[in-house]
Amino acid sequence: MSNAIHRVGRIGGAAAAATLLAGCALSSVGAPPASTATGPAVTITQHVDPSVLLTVMADPASGSELSGLVASTARPNEDVRILQAGRAATTVVASDSPPPSKIVLPGPPLAPSGSQTEYLTAQYAKRLAAWRAKRAADVQADAVATRKKVSEWQASLGISQKVGRLADPPADRDTLAAESAVAASALAELEEEAGNIFGNHRVIVLYCDDLDGRLPVGQLAGDDVILVTASLPTEAAASAAQADLLGAGVAQAAVVGPEVTAAQLAALVSTGLSRDAPGEVLSAPVLFGNDSYALGPAAIGSLDGLLPRLRKPGVTAVINGFASTPGIAEANYVLSFERATAVAQFLEANGVPESALIIAGHGATDLVGPGTSGANRRVLVVIEETEG
Repeated sequence: MSNAIHRVGRIGGAAAAATLLAGCALSSVGAPPASTATGPAVTITQHVDPSVLLTVMADPASGSELSGLVASTARPNEDVRILQAGRAATTVVASDSPPPSKIVLPGPPLAPSGSQTEYLTAQYAKRLAAWRAKRAADVQADAVATRKKVSEWQASLGISQKVGRLADPPADRDTLAAESAVAASALAELEEEAGNIFGNHRVIVLYCDDLDGRLPVGQLAGDDVILVTASLPTEAAASAAQADLLGAGVAQAAVVGPEVTAAQLAALVSTGLSRDAPGEVLSAPVLFGNDSYALGPAAIGSLDGLLPRLRKPGVTAVINGFASTPGIAEANYVLSFERATAVAQFLEANGVPESALIIAGHGATDLVGPGTSGANRRVLVVIEETEG
């Protein structure tokens, strides 16, 4: 079972919504009689919150997968920035993706006023069905066109070529503290340029092998941070890095090693970019004893009920481990990760692919009862299904 992923924070799945706004024109749909009244024109805009994906690297070789990461997570209204740490940070890419487009449709047919015959009622129903079918077709066509525009934008960035031309920076720039400082400075500049429009849809990916360095308190307040290392860190080192990132104010933090797949990394990034989208927590809390990560009969019974859903193709399970407050913070992070790992090992042993499992250690956070309560010593499994 891979121990490559450590995670702080809750992941939720991602989803887009359509906003209908009234306009002010009259038209008709489905070739009804010219005298048929219609409502105001309807404007449909895909709602996508502005987001920012900021990546910082030191060794250019560590950024070789960046093009694929940006391609698999690109979305409308996204600001992508790629920086190289150094005495003075180098901006490799700074670009905004295309915004969502708008569709303007003729207004829907209005129901005939006054007394209605069966014929008039049937004709109105046909016109309304035709209008709704056109709306659905236009929305689908617009979604396809938007994906194409975003894909073309991403291809135009030339990330692989630009990263490949970079020189190695000084050795002391490849540290967690140095790269975090670069990220904080870049986000401050971005906020000055664009204002505070990104909310909590800000994801930072740090390609860093040296986890040393203390981060200033509040340096990365409210951001999601994913720390990618070329060598698998020990649980103690990963937990210490998580504690440093939490001390810097991050909302969610993950430390991933070389065993993380491109799909798993993209899932972590996409979830952060679209945070607040609804997710589905399917498991009741799987509870543990004090200072223990052993699965008891009740826990196994809860997990057995999830197995049919988790064995389906295209399903990803984010396994969130938690701890209660007694004890040292770093030890609680390790314990919460061990609890999530125990659940993942059980699921894998019962036919769930390892590639479908993401392990998340939260430590003593997101308490659901008093700090010492056994309800806090839990694991929750969030299941995300690929849209098809």
